[in-house]
Amino acid sequence: MRGCCRRSPSAAACSSPSRPPFGYGTATGSLVFLLWVTGVAGPFVGRLADRIGWRRVALVSLGFASTGLLMSIPSFLPTLVLGLACVTAAMFAGVTAAQLGVSESTATDRGLASALYFSLYYGAGALGGYLPGLAWQAWGWNGVALVGVGVLGAATLALLAAVVASKG
Repeated sequence: MRGCCRRSPSAAACSSPSRPPFGYGTATGSLVFLLWVTGVAGPFVGRLADRIGWRRVALVSLGFASTGLLMSIPSFLPTLVLGLACVTAAMFAGVTAAQLGVSESTATDRGLASALYFSLYYGAGALGGYLPGLAWQAWGWNGVALVGVGVLGAATLALLAAVVASKG
């Protein structure tokens, strides 16, 4: 789900500023990719996960991404940009947490676990580049954002179920 969510906002976000009510060109809308600079927080997130655990970091990042998507729904450019910045930062934090979780999940065959993670990550990322296009065609940016929140909600439930199962 992480790969799917990471691609969804990026795939559709540069189209939103080029459409009404904003009306900026595609080149200007593509400036949204500058938000990827929030990835510099990765080392901080890794240290935070060492202190509080990767599961907590993952849960916080899922909530932060959902909040960012909801912030991006109003037709107001500052909230769109701030919301997408939250989503982008949350996705980098979530990827860091997920990689730590994969590493922690097994003492043997870590290479296999990592390969499975990345295969699923990029496979879901391919869907995350395609499915938001369908939501965009049907409902515009609001549809993309709400579908993203739904996928993030499913990821949150899956992570919470895994936490409960690991304690039981």
